[in-house]
Amino acid sequence: MTGTVQKKKGASGKEYLYIVLSYKDPMTFKRKQKSISTGLKAKGNKRKAETLIPELIKKFEYLERPVSLEISRDISLCDYMDDWLKGKKRDLRKSTYETYKLRIKSMKKYFKMENPLLREVTPAMLNKFFKYSLNYGKENQKTHEREPLTVRSVRSYRSILHAVFDEAVIDEIISVNPVNSVTVKGKKNKEYSEEYLFLTEEEILDLLEFLSREYPRMLGIAFMGAYYGLRRSEILGLKWSAVDWKKEIINIEHTVVRVNRIFAEDATKTCAGSRSLNLFDSAKACLKSIQRQQKENAEFYGNAYQNDEGYIFTWEDGRPYSPDYVTRTFKKAMSVFGRPEITLHKLRHSCCSMLIEKGWNIKQLQYWMGHADAETTLNIYSHYNRQKLNQNRNDLNQISSKAAHFFNE
Repeated sequence: MTGTVQKKKGASGKEYLYIVLSYKDPMTFKRKQKSISTGLKAKGNKRKAETLIPELIKKFEYLERPVSLEISRDISLCDYMDDWLKGKKRDLRKSTYETYKLRIKSMKKYFKMENPLLREVTPAMLNKFFKYSLNYGKENQKTHEREPLTVRSVRSYRSILHAVFDEAVIDEIISVNPVNSVTVKGKKNKEYSEEYLFLTEEEILDLLEFLSREYPRMLGIAFMGAYYGLRRSEILGLKWSAVDWKKEIINIEHTVVRVNRIFAEDATKTCAGSRSLNLFDSAKACLKSIQRQQKENAEFYGNAYQNDEGYIFTWEDGRPYSPDYVTRTFKKAMSVFGRPEITLHKLRHSCCSMLIEKGWNIKQLQYWMGHADAETTLNIYSHYNRQKLNQNRNDLNQISSKAAHFFNE
């Protein structure tokens, strides 16, 4: 394996240094390349980048290792989970992979105590693990005492284990998936249905007015949530390169999420999440205002300005906002506003409800919201119509008023 330093242009047009590793694929014996960003600007940093090559070669030496297709029947559950996760790394988004990694790490803490062989794991052992997790699956960071884990989290454990044992069946280590016989008891799925909140146009304007005075950093973010229905990851992933002023469209194609660290990806939550939306007049005004402020900030901070990736929502020095910061600050703002039940994601629901009021059909809504399938859109649609039905109960009072005399004493 060899490494070379190469230049690449970022979205802003500035050049950065990358390490390109050249290696031989152990399966095909063909030469392949892997490009790793150094985060260093091209000018004056070549030698510094070259010093990183030996470390990166050591880190990625596994790329040239022959892949063993034989799996021992005496492999432990913990080792097999590690192998399963490695095999999934190429197929999963970075954030999803890190989530799986954290889940498996937690499960291994439990199973390492007895370290059972994969083929010896029984439904009873899994059921015991799920019950333990429901009662003691989480450690309180302040008291260090064990606390219950949510049913949702334990069900995610079950989902991962189900996939792990499915692959073990394919590998002919076991003949039957033991997870099939085990369920995670708790609240019914309908009790987990998302709580919908639909703000009116007037309520949204009041909210934005409040933010403009008290929490101006949240104003543009709330605007994109309320009128574009964007997810938090999509809002924070917006770059100036996604805005086409001439065609009057904004492309939703990049996300910023946090698992145990922040991930920026040129992908949305679902394939349907990648979409091009109309850049309407008020949105232009919102973005132009942010752009003017960023230019002033860039001039003030000079070389200390750090927005080389061209993100729209940033701190004054150009650093992009952390997803946790946005959630925390918006929650605090809504508490001060007197509406603590409003979350950034509920603005997304409100956007959908306002478009329903304007007569948009399901397919239009599905595309605008970036839903993978129409079922999600229909779910919001039905919840909104149910609320409207209850709000309009006085219509029936008016319609039936002339029949009231039949029941007068």
